[in-house]
Amino acid sequence: MLRRSNKMKSSTSSKSSTMNKSEPSPGTWASDHEGHHANLHKMCAIDTSNNTRITPNGEPFPITNDTFVGHVYLLVRTPDVDSAKEPKPSLPSAQAVSKYLKGRQRRFEFQFQFKLKKVPTGPLFLGCEGEKPVKLGRVSKGLCSFLLAMIGRINSGFHYSWGITKDTTEEQIENGNYEKIHLAFPVEASMDRIIVSKPGEPTPTLGEELFETEESVKNRRKKGAGTVQWNTEDTYTMCLWSAYMDWIQWRCMNVPGIRPFSLSVVTGTQPIYLCVYEIKGVANEEYKKKKPPHLRKQIDIFCRLEMSHIDRTEGAISDKILSGDNPVKEVDITESSVNDLNKTLDAETSSSSSSVSSLNEKASQ
Repeated sequence: MLRRSNKMKSSTSSKSSTMNKSEPSPGTWASDHEGHHANLHKMCAIDTSNNTRITPNGEPFPITNDTFVGHVYLLVRTPDVDSAKEPKPSLPSAQAVSKYLKGRQRRFEFQFQFKLKKVPTGPLFLGCEGEKPVKLGRVSKGLCSFLLAMIGRINSGFHYSWGITKDTTEEQIENGNYEKIHLAFPVEASMDRIIVSKPGEPTPTLGEELFETEESVKNRRKKGAGTVQWNTEDTYTMCLWSAYMDWIQWRCMNVPGIRPFSLSVVTGTQPIYLCVYEIKGVANEEYKKKKPPHLRKQIDIFCRLEMSHIDRTEGAISDKILSGDNPVKEVDITESSVNDLNKTLDAETSSSSSSVSSLNEKASQ
């Protein structure tokens, strides 16, 4: 049985309390969400290069830094997509996103369009990382190990690390000789669509379906790093989608054989960071042969987004720039929920091949 003694903090003052006002004031979680579904404000995406909030389902958001210039458009599934009883958003762009996601499995789709300011010399990775190590019980470890094994089967070049351990020294941390807790995938193999537009050619419209030939997608997924020729002249349009992560509910779902579970079971109260980064000092082919660790001193970050939740995370940038000093709600892992996880994990052990097939099918939708 999983025993969780360090439950998430609770408080009489919560972030949600600021939502009781009829009109959101500047700097609240509901700011800039007029016309959206009422639940969308529960999640928060921050461009960490300038600590600016990105509102999903609105308009493409401009991002400029030392490595590229372009836009990111976050499309997030809101409850009205799946239930006619839910109120519809009144904002035209939000209505268009709901219409686009209806009939698809995706809980979100993040689209990017950019031109590079410098050409990467090492492999590019899409990472999902945390700032702090996590403490996992037996069941949580079993769940994570199962999910990591499944992810590895369907993603070429998949890499992960549990981050800093008790054996990591202060000197290693000071010198960047360590890995943060993270999952990482080669950009070329992990992005669901990548379209390269030459100078003068029309570029795809963000917010709409992005088209790439089936042959091109298969080639990227098989070969990974090196299949896209990066330069400073072309415009790159790409997207990432998933049926397994719901940012509004802060839950993992649709994993075959496993009931939906709170992301907090694995990550605790910390926010999640999605980033694109380069491994410096190693060529693509050399990386494929040696598969070195992703040490912080060798990482050059191109883009980093913080994902947080009004009720489930704390210590995020969002807590600093949005009103309210608000610890998160308490999440209790009951014995019955632990038993449910145990049963589903046991069932999946004997049917992993069918689960991988189901994951592949959902990943393409």
